[in-house]
Amino acid sequence: MGTNKALLTFRNEPLLKHMANLIEPFCSSIAISGAHTDYHEFGINMVPDQYSDCGPIAGIYSSLQYSQTDWNLLVSVDAPFVNEELFRYLLANIGNSDCIIPKHTSGVEPLVGLYHKNIWPVINGMIEDGDFKLMNLLLKLNTRFLDCDELIKKYPRLFLNINRMEDYLSI
Repeated sequence: MGTNKALLTFRNEPLLKHMANLIEPFCSSIAISGAHTDYHEFGINMVPDQYSDCGPIAGIYSSLQYSQTDWNLLVSVDAPFVNEELFRYLLANIGNSDCIIPKHTSGVEPLVGLYHKNIWPVINGMIEDGDFKLMNLLLKLNTRFLDCDELIKKYPRLFLNINRMEDYLSI
């Protein structure tokens, strides 16, 4: 995209601050995967990636390794329309799974979900094997895919990601 998405303005605040405020009621602590110097001003713990050039799987790995809790709500900062109702739905479905991931008729959302800390050795093995695909990770684990079609009917832009400048300008 050519710019740091976490610092883009959404509803009069940077996306990073928006997301931190949104997830705060659901989390005992908040951290961001990455170590960008501009993040210091937000007072949010930063977790540098242990691996580079692996994509989002490296951030998940590093975040889980850093975490002090069993269950972790991981949310991509570029999904500004995720909401409290989605988080409550995910949390209400914690059971014996390794991950709880939203799915809908258009696909699966691995960058918005609950991940159990015990999976980080599996992620480590995948990274060492050169497999960085999140769907491969989810298929190796005891993943519970939660149907979110009803939530999307209620909130059509729930999983909209900002991947291009056109996406950002549309919000």
